[in-house]
Order: sequence, then C-alpha cells, then structure tokens
Amino acid sequence: ANPDPNTCLGVFGLSLYTTERDLREVFSRYGPLTGVNVVYDQRTGRSRGFAFVYFERIDDSKEAMEHANGMELDGRRIRVDYSITKRAHTPTPGIYMGRPTQ
Repeated sequence: ANPDPNTCLGVFGLSLYTTERDLREVFSRYGPLTGVNVVYDQRTGRSRGFAFVYFERIDDSKEAMEHANGMELDGRRIRVDYSITKRAHTPTPGIYMGRPTQ
C-alpha cells in the first residue's frame, strides 16, 4: 500500500530498547508533535519494534519521513512511512476470542 501523506508516521524496525522519549527527541526536530506511541506486546510488556509518531502539521511529517527514513537509531536502521490508518486502533484483548456467534 502507498498511503497518502498525513500527520501520522509509522516507525518500523525499532530496537526493543527505544522509548517514546527517544522518538520524541528525534522527531520533534521536524516540528511539533501531538503524540508518540510505541507499541508493546500485551503479555510480555516488550516493545514490538514499531511505533507511531503524530505531528501537528502534514508538512512536518513529510520532512520527518524524508530525513528520518533509513536513519540509525539505537543501533538499528529504521523505516519511516505514512500510517495507513489515521488514528490508533481500538484496543483488543490480545488473544483470539474465537468466531463470533449470532
């Protein structure tokens, strides 16, 4: 998929030790942020290796994607792309609940 430019960037290939604070420090260079969300495994509490960074302005997210894509962060080369979704997904229990019944 080739998502349209928007204010939400997906950041992939993160080290398990990269924190929201680290990402805020890197991405706030490109403009004001409205939020940073590292995705954690619900059972283990460990990072799943990706995060979402939310900018106030699309122009800032474009600049961040151009400059941060491929950069090294905590010893890992990261990939930055526009998020396909415009908002966070609704939380789920993290386990298969079976086929819905009528």
